[in-house]
Amino acid sequence: MIRFVLLFLLIATRVAAQSPAAIETELLGYLTTMAESGTYSGEYDEEKLEPATDALKKKLMHYATRADVLKYGFPRLKDEMFIATSRDGRLRVYSWDLQTGGTMHEYDQVIQYVGASGKTIAWTLPENAEYAELGGFVTDVFQIATPRRPIYLLVSTSIASSSLNSQSINAVRVVGDELDLNANVIRTATGLTNSITFSYDFFTVVDHPERPIRLFTFNEARREFKFPVVVKDEKTPQGRVTNKFITYRFDGTHFVKVS
Repeated sequence: MIRFVLLFLLIATRVAAQSPAAIETELLGYLTTMAESGTYSGEYDEEKLEPATDALKKKLMHYATRADVLKYGFPRLKDEMFIATSRDGRLRVYSWDLQTGGTMHEYDQVIQYVGASGKTIAWTLPENAEYAELGGFVTDVFQIATPRRPIYLLVSTSIASSSLNSQSINAVRVVGDELDLNANVIRTATGLTNSITFSYDFFTVVDHPERPIRLFTFNEARREFKFPVVVKDEKTPQGRVTNKFITYRFDGTHFVKVS
């Protein structure tokens, strides 16, 4: 019994002391198994996919409570999943393809952030949550400084089909040790909201050189974000991205439309 306890403590110590680079290797292993056994591989294997999917989420939620993991750049992992970090380094979003979709892709996320207590906290979207705009993969985390606390703008992309995509910008704040997903700091014609979403036909922007395609842009000096006007017509009923833009600027309290 004593030997068993000592062995357990030794294993627990090794896990706790695992370096960020070793964590990266472990997470990459789960992602590789998911890619090789998922619906896009041509060799779908649920018995391999589900355990790897569960382990990836569980381990990432565990490791994301470590400050050294938040500081680590994950040079290899960022080629296999989306990792977006705020400018101040206090909030990061990990997004990955669940490898269970078809032309519609399904993603999961873990948000890692520093609370007011100084603790590093891991958060994930609850099942059946209403935050549908967070269901895609997050490409950018923009940041606005305010006297009380920063506002983070999470930019995400969702893929509904090979042609129908959507992009969202979602405002969040860290209040105490909690993540506030209802930061209603965007003033639209219909009132205050925490997000803006638009859908579009991917093939109207397929010639953009960057991947993933980024249609929301942010000007830190002017404290504003902008996104293109999308027009739906008979030729492009899902939405044609134009060269015109809509701009929202932060007035100290809210983002308001200026053009």
